[in-house]
Amino acid sequence: MKPITVVTLDDHHLVREGIRRLLDEDSTLELVGEGWAGEQLEPLLTQHQPDVLLLDVGMPQSATEPSSPSENTFRLLPALARLQQRHPTVRVIIVSQYASPVLIESAIELGVYGYLLKDDIFSRYLADAIHAVMRGECYFSEGVTRRLVAPDDRGERQLTRRQREVLQAIAAAPEQTHAQHADTLGISEHTISHHLRQVFARLAVSNLTAAIVKAARLRLIILDEREQDGPEEPLE
Repeated sequence: MKPITVVTLDDHHLVREGIRRLLDEDSTLELVGEGWAGEQLEPLLTQHQPDVLLLDVGMPQSATEPSSPSENTFRLLPALARLQQRHPTVRVIIVSQYASPVLIESAIELGVYGYLLKDDIFSRYLADAIHAVMRGECYFSEGVTRRLVAPDDRGERQLTRRQREVLQAIAAAPEQTHAQHADTLGISEHTISHHLRQVFARLAVSNLTAAIVKAARLRLIILDEREQDGPEEPLE
């Protein structure tokens, strides 16, 4: 079976070396390119056409020293927007020491499949994360998940009971198809799609992962089964 090809960009030599070692130990994964500055991103993707991109947040834009430090900052979100247009099949995993909920949610909104923290157990879940995103799943390290699902009471309960029910079912079994969820819920696949369009509009998001993350932060759905059920809303 053809190995999953990976490109990594990170300005920390030790991090790149660690990733290289981990991928070399797994015959199902192949590191085909690496870089350390934002300007290398497009050439590496064009040359190697990888399946997965491991992308740092705090690296410089230029590999050489610019005239002004302010000109040498890699701008993650614009880069992700360009990636969506130019390389839509590449599964992007952010690998960073930064875990701002705003940054994480913005990256998810722009199509990122995973977000991993550079912590002491990074080596344990890197391969699992790569395989998960190749299956079409999303993967977040534990520290990121805690930040994503931390309660946020600033928003109102913007979804109806039925919309929350649909989103909850998908969040609980993301590997299932819409047809399978529809069968479980006793509704049509068309109705599932209709509810999701309404959810996206009400939560002001553009994809399913962003919807699940935002709904969890607003406590509209539960990602931790130990949490208590929220109040009922009218069924629509």
